[in-house]
Amino acid sequence: MELESALLRSGATLDRIEARQDHGRLHIEVRGEFPTPEIRTALKQRLALMAGHLRLESRPDVGRMTVFWGDEERVFLHFRSPARLPEQAGKPRLAIIMDDLGGSIATARELLDIDLPVTLSIIPATAKPAQVATLAHRRRHEVMIHIPMEPQDYPRFNPGKDALFVNLSADEIRRRFQSYLDRVPYAVGGNNHMGSRFTEDRVGMATVMSVMKEEGLFFIDSLTSGQSIAFQEARRAGLPAAVRDVFLDNDQDVEKISKCIRHLAAVAKKRGTALGICHPHPQTLEALRRAVPFFEEQGIEVVPASQILLH
Repeated sequence: MELESALLRSGATLDRIEARQDHGRLHIEVRGEFPTPEIRTALKQRLALMAGHLRLESRPDVGRMTVFWGDEERVFLHFRSPARLPEQAGKPRLAIIMDDLGGSIATARELLDIDLPVTLSIIPATAKPAQVATLAHRRRHEVMIHIPMEPQDYPRFNPGKDALFVNLSADEIRRRFQSYLDRVPYAVGGNNHMGSRFTEDRVGMATVMSVMKEEGLFFIDSLTSGQSIAFQEARRAGLPAAVRDVFLDNDQDVEKISKCIRHLAAVAKKRGTALGICHPHPQTLEALRRAVPFFEEQGIEVVPASQILLH
């Protein structure tokens, strides 16, 4: 799991992974393109952070990477290129992120059974963040960290345990963020949970973006404040980033959510891409089920959040 997370955060695209043991060595069959030199460099750095004795050897000519523990070969990664589908030029694309996940396996399964590549954003301090992230990864859905941040009117509105506050030191922000990574495996990006105050704070956001840059993550501004500087700080730090266009379920009514989904589709058609955020309400899940044939009829491609970022 740690190695898969390191690959994903280094920028590798993995369609499927199968592992087997052979005489004490782990062989991992990866369906995905062999990592680029930049990704391999990032992976080497990440492995070194995980343990100083880990070393990576790459053989692009045979599609194999080997992880050494000292001088001993421990893990073999065998890459197999996936079959490519013909590209649909000019097709509008939109991404849907479902926030506030991690508390219920049943809700996650219900979402994953919908025939849409919804991106799951998981709050670290929930009951089952790792289990939900692992389930999503196995079902080939993208995983993000729903980063808890200080809102206006705290403590009336509480972002939860181990959230980021403007009065925290840079070291404490870094420590808390690293704990999010430990709790949410396979995460490749993050967006703010609440955060109407924290996302206005340039010093705090700069620290967050520095950590995310080191970890190879992207950032999406949920835009809970009109004065948010989060996207600016993400771009200043060199992160791939985007800004939320539409909250889909401020009103928990199936017809109203469906209307917001249609509006998101209209934005995608006009601009080429669009990003919506929603929450695991029963009404939202039902509206997403109903949207599957709508997107197909409208010629709109629903994609993971990472595919509509500004790089």
